[in-house]
Amino acid sequence: MALVKHKKASLWGAFFVACSLLGCGQAQGEDPVALPATCSMPAQAQPVRSRSVTDGDTLRLSDGRRLRLIGINTPEIGRDGAPSEPYAQAARRALQTLVDHQPLQLALGEDGRDHYGRTLGYLFDEQGRSIEALLLSQGLGYAVVIPPNDLLAECHQAAEQLARSARRGLWQNPPVLSLDELDSGGFHVLQGRVAAVTSSRHALWIDLDGPLTLRLERRDLDYFDHAPDASLVGQQLEVRGWVVDREGREGMRDGFRRYMISLRHPAQWRMVTTP
Repeated sequence: MALVKHKKASLWGAFFVACSLLGCGQAQGEDPVALPATCSMPAQAQPVRSRSVTDGDTLRLSDGRRLRLIGINTPEIGRDGAPSEPYAQAARRALQTLVDHQPLQLALGEDGRDHYGRTLGYLFDEQGRSIEALLLSQGLGYAVVIPPNDLLAECHQAAEQLARSARRGLWQNPPVLSLDELDSGGFHVLQGRVAAVTSSRHALWIDLDGPLTLRLERRDLDYFDHAPDASLVGQQLEVRGWVVDREGREGMRDGFRRYMISLRHPAQWRMVTTP
């Protein structure tokens, strides 16, 4: 049965779904198959097969379409002589194992294509298990939400939390950087203190102590229960997303922070309680 989609998600609610949904008592190394009800396969899923796997979150279907899995971002495989990020090859091998030589089911996202021309969808194995959730529960990727494709957001967050609690995969050495360690663009999980919250005509801006600002466009405020305001100042946040390096860009003025993350959905951040 298809999930009921909620356009709003609580900004102040817990970032991670309760671990009990995925059975945190599961022994490390055991095949993670006990996925929660929120991982149910939508009724509109259609049969597909895999032709080849590109990396941990992208594959080529037998009908020729390139499929980018919704709700997961796996470490990057090295190109042009650059080394692969930790667990990138492991994620690719795991996806290969999950999709090879078996019938699959694909449910397209509400936004069904990205700017690279790839199909965006949720993939399920022949038992109806979420491929993305299986990878996340092994610690082979990060749960991500890019509106409007948030149908299985709770499922994916719960799967990631299982891996994080058990310190599986990339969570063996938690990849959360302080802002002092931020020195490049790309996908990052970061932690820092809120220094200021300001607004402009089209966006809200959350400046963190250090070189990072978060941009929340007003069009995405419907996904949040509460618009960020000055009450955030002084709070420690963990935030995730694709960091844009604005240095050298035309129009970047003095005093602006070098790095920016577009904040699209409350699943991208959580408050951190300091001891």
